[in-house]
Amino acid sequence: MKSKIITFMLLFPFVFAFGQRPQRCDVAVPEQIFKQKQRSVSLQPTEELKLRVAMTVASNNCLSSEQVRLLADLFVDDFSRLDFVKAAWHNTVDKENYYFVYDAFAYFSTVFMLHDYVQAVSSRPHDYIPPYEPPLSLNFPAFNYPSPEGYPGPTNCNSPIREDVFLEMARQALANNSEVHRLMLLKQMAQNNCMSVAQAMKFSSLLQSEENRLSFFRVAIFSIYDQSNLPLGAQMFAHIPNKSEYNRMISNPTPQPQPIEPPPCVVSDPELSQILTSIKNESFNSTRLTLAKQILRSKQCFTTAQVKEMVRLFSFDDSRLELAKYAWDYTIDRENYYQVADAFSFSSNKEKLMKFLNTK
Repeated sequence: MKSKIITFMLLFPFVFAFGQRPQRCDVAVPEQIFKQKQRSVSLQPTEELKLRVAMTVASNNCLSSEQVRLLADLFVDDFSRLDFVKAAWHNTVDKENYYFVYDAFAYFSTVFMLHDYVQAVSSRPHDYIPPYEPPLSLNFPAFNYPSPEGYPGPTNCNSPIREDVFLEMARQALANNSEVHRLMLLKQMAQNNCMSVAQAMKFSSLLQSEENRLSFFRVAIFSIYDQSNLPLGAQMFAHIPNKSEYNRMISNPTPQPQPIEPPPCVVSDPELSQILTSIKNESFNSTRLTLAKQILRSKQCFTTAQVKEMVRLFSFDDSRLELAKYAWDYTIDRENYYQVADAFSFSSNKEKLMKFLNTK
């Protein structure tokens, strides 16, 4: 927990600024829509793409402080996190609660950078110019798009995604300037959602290369609602060989290969040594705890023995107990987790940990 002095200092600019607060947003985006946007950020394959999509979400939506914090938690790097939350501050509906966002950071240094930024822009809110491009305009080609309404034929899924959700996903894909990254994102969207043929056609139109369009359809074909309308998708191909390949593909779809098993989730001994050194190098108990939690969230695959070593870095049993409870979700051999109790000095805290484990 941050000290009272630090908390007061972080709150001060908000208290001062809100005497005359120029608020652009009154109500945060509904939770259901926020979860869709949160997922769209988390699906990005790189930190850079996560930041780009998160910035777009922050510029086009009103968010609560809690929603900003949840999005900030998706970043690994504190400076990516800082860039995002600085931008998100301007469209936050409850700026007086923004100090909760500070808990997302691993280091006090970046917390103070955000504090300085908020203090500066709070004193001159009308000078702020959002550093974003206007919302992307979607102009799909004028093809004959089949309607899925009242479709009676064979299907791969229950119903296509809602049109507003589809358009939001299309804008997110279009925001990627790289054709390779755009294809990767569209494939992820196809794997995770049920689509109509029209929606799949419009998604594929966001790709310039016909080879990439074919690559997209090889994945999307297994998530199509109105399968009988698939022949109309051939309109997406101007070259005869590509059109022929598309028609062959939909007439005899090749089953998707089984996903390759990921490598075992482990934290190596050298990695653990580096992690323990990083935590020990923090001067304050609170920053050690924040950093330890951030590392647990990032790696997500510690053994009980490794958790016990992390817990032992803390001088106070209260902090040890807080970290031990937090680390449960990121431990791979939970059947051994009772051994973490050996890290506590007092039997009362050992009992608290065992009671916590009994609830799991």
